[in-house]
Amino acid sequence: MLTTVDSFRRRVARDMPALVSDLQQLTGRYGEAEADAWRNSLGKMSRVFQADSFKPLHLYFGSKGHLALEYQLPASSSWCDVVLLGAHKSKPAAVIVELKDWQTRGDQPGHYEGLVLRQGSLELHPSDQVRGYTEYCRRFHSAVQDHAADVHGCVLFTRDQWTSAYTSEPNARLARDYPLFTMADEDVEEAFPEYFRQRLTESHESFARSFEHGKYRQKRGFVAQIGEQLLDPATSPFELLDGQRKAFAECNGLIGEAFHRGRKKTPQKRVVIVKGPPGSGKSVIAARLWATLVTDPKLPEGDVVLATTSASQNRNWSWLIEKATKDKGARGVVQKATGYTPIDTQTLGKLRKKRGKAWLGDAAKWRANVKTLRALGVPFRDGSEDSTHLVSIVDEAHALINPEHKEGRGQYGFVVTLGPQAYHVIRSSMLSVFLLDPLQGFRSRENTTIEDLRTWSRELCGEDPLEVSLEGMQFRCAGSAEYVRWVESLLAGAPTAENANLARSWHSATPRARANEGKRAKSGRMEVTLFDEPESWEASLRARVREGSSVRLLSSYSRPWKTKDANSPHDLEASEMDFRERYKRDGKSRFWSRIWNYVPKGDYSWFVASHPASQVAQDPLCEVGCPYVVRGFDFDYVGIAWLDDLVWRRDRWVVNPAKVHETGFSAVTNAAQREARRGVEGEKTAELMERVGQAYRILFTRALKGVALWIPDAETREHVRSSIA
Repeated sequence: MLTTVDSFRRRVARDMPALVSDLQQLTGRYGEAEADAWRNSLGKMSRVFQADSFKPLHLYFGSKGHLALEYQLPASSSWCDVVLLGAHKSKPAAVIVELKDWQTRGDQPGHYEGLVLRQGSLELHPSDQVRGYTEYCRRFHSAVQDHAADVHGCVLFTRDQWTSAYTSEPNARLARDYPLFTMADEDVEEAFPEYFRQRLTESHESFARSFEHGKYRQKRGFVAQIGEQLLDPATSPFELLDGQRKAFAECNGLIGEAFHRGRKKTPQKRVVIVKGPPGSGKSVIAARLWATLVTDPKLPEGDVVLATTSASQNRNWSWLIEKATKDKGARGVVQKATGYTPIDTQTLGKLRKKRGKAWLGDAAKWRANVKTLRALGVPFRDGSEDSTHLVSIVDEAHALINPEHKEGRGQYGFVVTLGPQAYHVIRSSMLSVFLLDPLQGFRSRENTTIEDLRTWSRELCGEDPLEVSLEGMQFRCAGSAEYVRWVESLLAGAPTAENANLARSWHSATPRARANEGKRAKSGRMEVTLFDEPESWEASLRARVREGSSVRLLSSYSRPWKTKDANSPHDLEASEMDFRERYKRDGKSRFWSRIWNYVPKGDYSWFVASHPASQVAQDPLCEVGCPYVVRGFDFDYVGIAWLDDLVWRRDRWVVNPAKVHETGFSAVTNAAQREARRGVEGEKTAELMERVGQAYRILFTRALKGVALWIPDAETREHVRSSIA
C-alpha cells in the first residue's frame, strides 16, 4: 500500500479502523492481536514522524515523501512493515523499518548472532530480519537496480524502551549496522531523526512508484559471484562424476540450442526431466547447472532460479548457499515452487469477497479458472507471469503437487484451484529442469508424475521433454547401486534368500556377534549394523562422531510429534519427550528418550545442516529426524530407529496403522485403521504399507558410508539380519 507521509498521518489520526481493515485485506491477516499491533505501532510511528525533531527533514517528512505499508517483497512471501521511499542528496533511497510492538523487559541475548531469547523462546533478531529484507532488495529488486538506489534498514520498538538484550553480544555489530530505536526521548529527539538525516531527506515520486511495482530480478553480477564460488574446485561440494557429467552435458547442450543459437529468434520453451534413484546426484546436478548458467556471459538476461518443493528443502538450500557464499542476500536465488501459481491465497481471498466464497473454488476446473483470471485482467503476481524466468531448476520435483487429483487438494500454501505447480513452472519459464525420483514422493499430495510433465511439455512447448536417466548412478550408500536395489527388495517383502543373494554384491559377512554388541555387515563398501537395544546402537554412532563423521538419528513417523510447539524441547523431562522407549539391558528395564528434530520457526537447517545455534551442532545425536526433513540430504552415517509401525511376521510385512503418525497421508492411515477395526487388510492397508515402505527407503538411502539399525522387534530384526547374511 503506497501512500504519502502526509496521507498516512491523516489516516492514522482520523481513520485508523479503515486503515487497519485495508491492511487486513492486503495481507490476509485478520487476527485481533495483529490488528492491535497495527493500531499501536502505526499510531506511535506517526507521532514520531510529527515530532519537532523531524521538522528539519520537512522536504521528506513534511511534504510529499512516500511510504509503503505492509510491502510484500517481489516473488517472496516476506512482508516489510514500512518502507520509506525517497532520495538523499538526489540519489534514490529506501529505508525499511521493522516495527516491533514487543514487551522487551526480561528478554536476553541469543547464543548466536541473529537470535534473541524472548519470553523463553528463541526468536529471530529484528535487526537480522530487516537485514534480510534489505539485502534482498539490494540483490533482487528491479527498481533498486534501475535507479541505483541505496537501501537501508532499522527497527522501531513501539512498546518497551529496553533494548540492551538486542544490542549486546553476539548481536552488537548487527545492531550497529541495522540499528534499533524506541519511543524513548533520546531516540525520538536525537538518534532516530539523525539516522534519516544521513539516509533519506527528499521525496522522489518516480522511484517510489517504481518500487511499488518492482519485480524480482537477479543482479547478474551478484549471482555470478555466487556461481563462481559454488564452482570453485578448491571449495565446491558440487563436483560431477561419470553419469552425472553425461546428464549435465545433455542439459547444457539443450541450453546451448535454446539460448546461444539463432539469437534473432525467440528461444523455444523446453522441458528437461532428470530421473534418478536416491544418491544418484540429482541435487549436485541442480546446483552445478545453476552455477554454470549464472556464470555464462553469453546467457541472455533473465532470472535463473533454483526452485524448492518443501519447507525443509527451501530452508536448507538457502542456508547452504548463504554459508558457502557468506552473504545473506544469496538466499534470494532460491524460490518456492508455490510462487509460480498466478495469484496467492490473499489475493484470492480479496477476490472472493467481491465475487462470492465459492468463486474459482473447483480444482477440477483449474484451466477454466486460469482463463477467467486472464479474461478479467487480474494481474499475475511477480514471478508467475508467462515465460518470466529464463530458467527454473526444480530439485526434488517428486514433491510437486497436482490438484487435478483429489489427494492434491488442500491448504498447501498456494491456490490449488488454479492447477498443478509443475504446469505453472513450465508456463512461467523458458526452460524448466525437473530433477526427481518418483518413489520419494511418499506423501499423498506429492502426486506429480513423469507422464504429467510430458503432457504439459507437449501442451506448453509443443514437443516432448528431454529425458535424462541417472539409473545405476550412486554417489551415496558407499557408491553401491546394488545396496539400493537390496533396500527396495527388502521393503518389497522379497524372501530372505533372495535379499541375501542381492546383499552379496555389496557386503561380505563377518562372524556373528552377540545381539547387544551389534551384528555388523562389513564390506569394502556399504556398512550395515544391527542392534536390539539403543545403548549399544548409540555408542556405535558416537564412535563415528568422534572420528569426525557426520551422523544423524532417524526414524519413520511412528511416534507423534508432541514437542512440535515447545519453546525449549531439550529442557523437557524425559517422560515428556517424543520418544520414550522401554528396553532391557542386563536384565533391567530402562528408557531411551529423544525429541523429534527441533525446527524453530520452521527452520529445518537447525537439524539437517547443524546450524551453529542448534543443539545438533553440539550433539548430533540429541534429536531424531523424520523422512520429510532429511529427504534430499545425506550424512556419513545414520542411525535408524526401526520401531513398531512396520514389522515382519512369518513371511510378510505387517503395517500397524495405530503407529503411523505421518500427517502427509493421514487420510490413508485413517482408512487403514477402519479396515483394521473390521479385521480386514484391504486396499487402504496395502496403500499405507507402500507409503510407509517409501518412508523407510528414504531413511535407508541417506547414508554415504553406513547405517546402524536399532530394531526392538526380534522377528523383524532376524528377518533383516538374514536378508543381509
